[in-house]
Amino acid sequence: MASSNWISGIVVCTLIASCLFVVAGIIGIVLGPHILQSQVEKQLPLTADSDQLDSWSTPPVPIYLQFWLWECVNVGEVLRGAKPYVVQRGPFTYLEHRTKTGVYFNDNYTVTYRQPISYTFVPEKSALPETTRITMVNTPIVTIVALLRNQSAKTQEIFNIVKNFFNETLFIDHTAREWIWGYEDPLLKAAKSLPIIKDLVPDDHFGYFYGSNATDDGLYTVFTGEDHINQLNNINKWNGISSLPYWRTPWGNQINGTDGSWFPPLIGKDLQSIRLYLYSTDICRSLYAKFEKHSSVLDIPTELFSIPAEIFLNSTLNPDNIAFGTTDSGVLDVSVCRQGAPIYISLPHLLYAADRYQSRLEGIEPDAPIHRTIFEVEPHTGLVLSAQKRLQINVFLQPEHFIDDFKYISEVVLPAIWINESTTIDQKSADDLNNQVLRFFTIVRWVSIVLIPIGIVIFIVTIVLFKKHRSREESTPLLFAEANNTIASDHDH
Repeated sequence: MASSNWISGIVVCTLIASCLFVVAGIIGIVLGPHILQSQVEKQLPLTADSDQLDSWSTPPVPIYLQFWLWECVNVGEVLRGAKPYVVQRGPFTYLEHRTKTGVYFNDNYTVTYRQPISYTFVPEKSALPETTRITMVNTPIVTIVALLRNQSAKTQEIFNIVKNFFNETLFIDHTAREWIWGYEDPLLKAAKSLPIIKDLVPDDHFGYFYGSNATDDGLYTVFTGEDHINQLNNINKWNGISSLPYWRTPWGNQINGTDGSWFPPLIGKDLQSIRLYLYSTDICRSLYAKFEKHSSVLDIPTELFSIPAEIFLNSTLNPDNIAFGTTDSGVLDVSVCRQGAPIYISLPHLLYAADRYQSRLEGIEPDAPIHRTIFEVEPHTGLVLSAQKRLQINVFLQPEHFIDDFKYISEVVLPAIWINESTTIDQKSADDLNNQVLRFFTIVRWVSIVLIPIGIVIFIVTIVLFKKHRSREESTPLLFAEANNTIASDHDH
């Protein structure tokens, strides 16, 4: 009897344990990720002693900036009104060095900093040397002509005389390094000495990224995420302002989102409906990326977001874009934030641009997979593990009666230079992310998955064994009884 009670006790304990395994597995599957995610989100906010402060201040993975310069190969025909035929030269590749400086944590859950960036040429990742000479549109002249458009005919004629004295033409030849980082322009220098137009000329140097090497693009104040994780790294102010002065509507002037290097976690969000906002000083506005598909970077699951074509539609097709002027789809007139220079921003090769822009050029080949902007984001942390940020700088040309070289040209948005700022996490950083964060999600998921069938198997085996044991117990007295009856019968005979 005691033995039977002991076995029954073991069976009850085993059944309870098997049920606990199943329950633990279900809880692990349902609640485990949420519990772990809450722990991760407690570690993400930026503080003076947070673990990720160093990697936030100085990114541990390499960032490259590549330039393709558009050379015009039919200058003579263009000056007579023909379509420009352009050929891209490059890439010219530079390694970015960036470190946040002056980091100061404020009382309102924000942190303020500057981020100087310097560049080092990388020959092995470049198609041509920096000294390669390229014939491109003379943007300083185009800028001055645009600034003089509302001046008197006499002023324009004086400038034309000065331009011809310096033998300046609409297309000129410089090295790739000069086009990118700047050169002293004799015409700009002379223009600054003329009382009539000196105030219109901001500098006597020109380069598409002149002044961008070893400097920063402004003073940033971003949210630390301490009070609300969904605000992590979102920009609070840029250069002390929270709204831009450039565009036509309050919505267009808003500074939204992050700088594109780190977003709030994506877990628990409807990927199909959310927008990842970012602010770009290159285009003087905020824009957003939308979810495209699931992806992976070095075997780490990620979510791929891209800047959608709707961002570049004209205001008829996308009423939100009424804030950004009256250009047609695909280009953004940023002269309002470029000292009046007739600079238009687009995607490389005028991707998504209206036919009126593409059809006036020869040589461009827009291709979405290689010319759009994408981000691959790790959803638990919001870290960008891979990014390709692409844009193109164009110069708006139109005929001018009083200026030689401009008299017969056709109106065109002429590509000048396009860039790709790219980064991909390295293997060491990927391993660190896995070991410090992601592997715990994997462990909990698989342990939970394994616990359920183990619990079920133990439950079934226990029931089967217990039933067999009970069957043997019930049959044993019957056997003894039959044996006793047989002995009695033999004795009687």
